[in-house]
Amino acid sequence: MKRVLWIMWLLALSVTLSAQKPFDLKTGDILFQTNKAQTSFVKAIENVTASLDDLNFSHVGVVVVEDGEVFVLEATMPVVCKTPLEKYFKQSKQVDGNPLVVVGRLKRRFWKSIPQAIDTMKSLLGKPYDYVFLPDNDKYYCSEIIYLAFLRRNGKPIFKESPMSFKDKTTGETSPLWIKHFERHKTPIPEGVPGTSPGEMSRSKALKIVHRFF
Repeated sequence: MKRVLWIMWLLALSVTLSAQKPFDLKTGDILFQTNKAQTSFVKAIENVTASLDDLNFSHVGVVVVEDGEVFVLEATMPVVCKTPLEKYFKQSKQVDGNPLVVVGRLKRRFWKSIPQAIDTMKSLLGKPYDYVFLPDNDKYYCSEIIYLAFLRRNGKPIFKESPMSFKDKTTGETSPLWIKHFERHKTPIPEGVPGTSPGEMSRSKALKIVHRFF
C-alpha cells in the first residue's frame, strides 16, 4: 500500500512540476491579455469585442527575444514600447496567481513575415497611442500596430480588418462608456470604420493557440 501511495505522490509531483515549467516563447508569438485594470476604457473594449473562448481580451502584444531575454512590443498608453515580459504579466488579470494571457503562434506559412514585422514595430517605438482608433494618423492602438506590422510585402494582410462597432455585445446599443470617451476626445465615434481588435485577432485562422499561462 505504501508503495502505491509513493508512486501516486511521485506522479502528482511530476504533473505539478510539468505544469510549472516555463513555456518557450518565440519571437513573433502574439500575447493576448485580459487587463487587470478594469478602467472604463478597458471595460468598454471588453463590452464590444468577442474573444477566443469568451476571455474578453482587452490588449495584445508581440514577443521579441533578445539575448535570451523576453520582451513584448506593444502599443499601449501613452506610447508604443518594448516591455519586459514580467511587467506585461503584471498588467494582466490573474487566475489562481497566473496571468490571464494566451499565446498565439503564426502558422508556418506566415513565419517569413516575422522579421519584417518586428523591424516595423521597433521603428514605431515611441509613437503615441491612438485613443480614437482612426487609421493613417501616425498613432497606434494595440491590434492596429500588429495588423500593419504583419502586412506582407505584396501589401496583403495576414490578419483581417472588419467594420468597427462600439455597440454593447448584449444590448446592441452604443455603450455609454464609448459615448463619454469620444466626447472627451472631441471626435465622432468611428462606427463602421475598418479596424481590428484583440478579441477578433485571437480568433484569426492565421494563428494557432499554443499555450495559456493560467
